[in-house]
Amino acid sequence: MADRPVFRAAEAATPELTVKEQKKLKAALIARGADRQDEAALLELASSKKKAERKLAYQALAKLGSETAVDCLVNELGFADEEVVCEALQRFRPASAAEPLVTFAEQKWKQYEDLAIPIGLAFAGVLTACACIDPHTIKPEALNRLLAVAEQAAAIEPEPADPENPYAYIETELEIQRVNVLARGILQELDERQSGL
Repeated sequence: MADRPVFRAAEAATPELTVKEQKKLKAALIARGADRQDEAALLELASSKKKAERKLAYQALAKLGSETAVDCLVNELGFADEEVVCEALQRFRPASAAEPLVTFAEQKWKQYEDLAIPIGLAFAGVLTACACIDPHTIKPEALNRLLAVAEQAAAIEPEPADPENPYAYIETELEIQRVNVLARGILQELDERQSGL
């Protein structure tokens, strides 16, 4: 089975911050008046105005992996720091992040069903969850919930344009096809992983 970029191997996770990252993190915490690298100090650093400091905080929070730390990270998904949060989650893959990431994917899909966001943005939640979750440690119930969203995405059909309402938001056929292909790829990869066990 060839690895696809959807689920990344758990072996790719880096277990520690580099020495350089540790020094920068310590300096940032000291500059904020924190004398220890505890969860409260990291959460405060995650709200810094400087992106480099927030990135260090996200990395340390992902390594910490506590429920509060993961909640902070998941709450940043969908906002400006989503990319650096995803990097941190992919790097350290905290086991406690699987359930919140599946819930995030479900919430994004629900927003699409409620016509609040376009399908591509909604499916990005599924892709984020797939990229950040270690498929070997996710609980079967959570994996089934993620699969249910992927199955729904794979089954979406393009809607015909309404000539009576030119302002109605209609998904483009190309975007729906892209989501269909990605969803089918997720389903196929998970099926191959399960049959290979």
